[in-house]
Amino acid sequence: MLDEAERRRLDLTLSGTSPFAVKRHVGLELACAWNAFALQTLGEKMLAADEVADPGTVGFVPPVTFDQANGYFTEVPRWLGYASQAAHDPEFELPAGTLPAKLPDWSPVEPCPRPPLEAMIAALNAMRVHAEAAMHTLEQATPQGDAPKLARLRGQVAEATSKASYVSGMYHPGSSQALHEPIEEHAKGAIEGLYRVGQLISYPALLSEGPRAASPRRGQGRGPGLRTALPGESGFDPWAMTLPNSVGFLRRDADARRVIDEMWSLDPDPLATVQLWDDIRQAVKTGGAKVARGGGGQPVGFYFCTPYCAIYEATRPLMIGGTAVRNGERFTMEAAAEGVRIGYPFKREVVTGTFRSGVPIDYCDPDAPPPHDE
Repeated sequence: MLDEAERRRLDLTLSGTSPFAVKRHVGLELACAWNAFALQTLGEKMLAADEVADPGTVGFVPPVTFDQANGYFTEVPRWLGYASQAAHDPEFELPAGTLPAKLPDWSPVEPCPRPPLEAMIAALNAMRVHAEAAMHTLEQATPQGDAPKLARLRGQVAEATSKASYVSGMYHPGSSQALHEPIEEHAKGAIEGLYRVGQLISYPALLSEGPRAASPRRGQGRGPGLRTALPGESGFDPWAMTLPNSVGFLRRDADARRVIDEMWSLDPDPLATVQLWDDIRQAVKTGGAKVARGGGGQPVGFYFCTPYCAIYEATRPLMIGGTAVRNGERFTMEAAAEGVRIGYPFKREVVTGTFRSGVPIDYCDPDAPPPHDE
């Protein structure tokens, strides 16, 4: 994904577009793809180093290695989803303050074992080589008019890559344990620096971009025309999030009508619910998701809990709200006031799974606890 995004940017620069003037969604795609690449690289190097150090326990790692690798891998789908959405949706926008992003926290351990330290050095070298190559390409494509901006970026990249080279030179497989602590600290700082400048190389506008406020009307990934009406607004439809061909059937069900009305009246933040739904709508509109179908080609149907939303299938990695959905994974949304009147929180989330037809409808009683808490 990172290579494909960089080729698209190269095509733009060959046509005369400065790297400092690429369209926002292109820059976001590159920066998010870089983050996924860097985190995946860090996680893989952690596991590989442990396998080399202790081949008799391949598939098992010490707790510190697990925590660190898991922290990296957990973040990868989120960045892949963001990058994929930016690649397909010119109106895509990240939540305010997302970029430049910081690395997940380091797992504390004293003293640092040799395998994690070797993994840091290996990941650092891989990130440095890629960042240097990307920076070289960017320099070649920058017009003279953007020379001051290039100089500022070049300075930050040079600082990060020189630190990485210094740390790499400090470490040798036979280094004493006494050297591990200073090398570890320098390695962490160098990796954090490379992670940040990789984002700046990917989207140089981040250098001068101030904080961007999130629009309450647009929000993440939404085009200007995609915003479902809220309660009290013109055009509001309480069944807007329900599988369309099931609305007639559900309207005839008095209990279903009641819980849909309760869902909206007890929702503490209807805008957040609408934004989650609009993320799904946008994914379908841009080809990132489709209605899920069973073996006979028929739609799976709607989810058993409010708002009785259709079951979808992702056709590329997605971010729906804050949930990463893998390519080919089925998902839907739930917005339920179950147990709200007796102190349970309103449930608003993306649900992933295999799903099946014929599940009885859940009427999500606000006066009773969710079934799993009874």
